[in-house]
Amino acid sequence: MYLLKKAGPWIVSAVLCLLAVEILGAALFYRTTGSLIYFNPPKAAPTVFDPRMKRHLHPYFGFTGPYSYRGSFYRTNNLGFTQIEEPREVPFRAEPNDFVVFVFGGSVAARLVNPVYGGTSLQQAMQKLPQMEGKNVVVYNMAQGPGKQPQQLIELAYLIAAGQHIDLVLNLDGAMEFASGYSNFENGIDPIFPPSEIMLAIGNELAPIDDTSQDYYELAYRVTHARAESKRYTLLLDNSRSGIAYVKNSILKAIYDRSLQSALSAYDPTIAKATSEGVRSRIGLDMPIKTTKDRIVEDIFEMWIRCSDLMNTMANSSAATYLNIVHPNGYYSKKVLTESEKTILNLPETSNIRQASSAGYALIESHADMLKSRGIVSGVALFDGIPDTVYADSTGHFGKFGETMLANFVAGQAGLRLGSPQNK
Repeated sequence: MYLLKKAGPWIVSAVLCLLAVEILGAALFYRTTGSLIYFNPPKAAPTVFDPRMKRHLHPYFGFTGPYSYRGSFYRTNNLGFTQIEEPREVPFRAEPNDFVVFVFGGSVAARLVNPVYGGTSLQQAMQKLPQMEGKNVVVYNMAQGPGKQPQQLIELAYLIAAGQHIDLVLNLDGAMEFASGYSNFENGIDPIFPPSEIMLAIGNELAPIDDTSQDYYELAYRVTHARAESKRYTLLLDNSRSGIAYVKNSILKAIYDRSLQSALSAYDPTIAKATSEGVRSRIGLDMPIKTTKDRIVEDIFEMWIRCSDLMNTMANSSAATYLNIVHPNGYYSKKVLTESEKTILNLPETSNIRQASSAGYALIESHADMLKSRGIVSGVALFDGIPDTVYADSTGHFGKFGETMLANFVAGQAGLRLGSPQNK
């Protein structure tokens, strides 16, 4: 009785604290989602990074994953691009009823082929088109994060040179043209080259082991670990079934998100430092830059247009239809963000994904008529007026609802470009 009398108030206080946390977590969940946490349905786990899947230098495309890699979570086609479904091997012969689509762009385009959150895939959306009645839609992915021009142009040239039959060339791009191009410039690398964040990381692995390399490996571990834990707690947060679990997972996700930002802020200068350690010259990225800081965004924009025009010409020369769509950008949008999206889209103002891509999208918007005359379709306003949560992470990828909306939009635009079903 004495112990109970002494410990009783502490036990009651602990129970009340837990109850308060439970109520707080349930209230926060309701404010974010509009539903009760106790009826939260389980969410599908997004594809996670397979540590055995490692990017390598490619003589034409800059970099890809390993060829025909079929891991537990991460899988690639025979050219090294992510392809979850078992793909055919390029160059392949199309069957009489096949309609062959090749997809180019960055990670948003890659996820259009391989939806991460279980949304409708491009193949599923395309197959529903009236023009595809009696046809078998074959989709082959040539997109990868953080892909940009002119690598898509070079990829298409490779396919045509290899004799690959193509019915539709789909180029879905936008944000990374400017974000990665500007990042190249900051790292002393011409924007025409593949993204420096990937190329210099690969270059560092080729460099001799020294003090700089040691810093790189330590920071690379910090970035990889924080990113993996952030994804893990994002999934746990989405699947929380109690207020306490929601608060705990929210706090831990915030800690790892902050750790990731801290690691990235140190990682980027380390990568930049590699430019003075011979890495640029070792992998051929030391060509003098021809643009200036005042002109960088405009020059990237003009290069992007030239590349799109050339892809159109090459597609037409191979009797293929060409479709270039600019995807939505969470950092340049009229969408009224949900509370969840306000939390997710949290990159610093100085981030190139936020700053440079927004500047690029402003140029795209101001040249809307010119782009339309070239056949380039704007999907920038796709999510305007949508009250639901669309964005799933800080880099602007989409959740299940957004994946499905984008797939249906792209398929619809392809249907318009292909014309009447009678002409199929």
